[in-house]
Amino acid sequence: MKTATFQHQFSERFDALSALRDGWLDGNGLAPDKRKLQEICAYFAADYPQHLPVPAIVPTPEGNLLFEWPLPGDPSVDLYLDTMQAAFHAFLPTEKEIERDFLLTSTHAWMQFFDFLSRTLGPHET
Repeated sequence: MKTATFQHQFSERFDALSALRDGWLDGNGLAPDKRKLQEICAYFAADYPQHLPVPAIVPTPEGNLLFEWPLPGDPSVDLYLDTMQAAFHAFLPTEKEIERDFLLTSTHAWMQFFDFLSRTLGPHET
């Protein structure tokens, strides 16, 4: 079942991030907040659009997360865990940039974020 596969993929990725400790990057690098990681993982496992590829989820030295999709336009999201501010960035086929910020502090905000990703990163008719 695809849903179980998605849940498992996100669970594995967030478990690996939760195992990080301060100093993970050559003695530097803050570990992401474990409580926030659990919250984010729950949203991704339950509501992430299944027609999209699973993004790479990379910790940043500041203790935040970077999501990167293997899609044209190099879409990415910087997620700042202290504020739950998500900053989306990608290039359109016209080489124009698209940027959008989200404050992910409610279930409704997460649904709007996933809807945006679905519309922006999903298949488009030509």
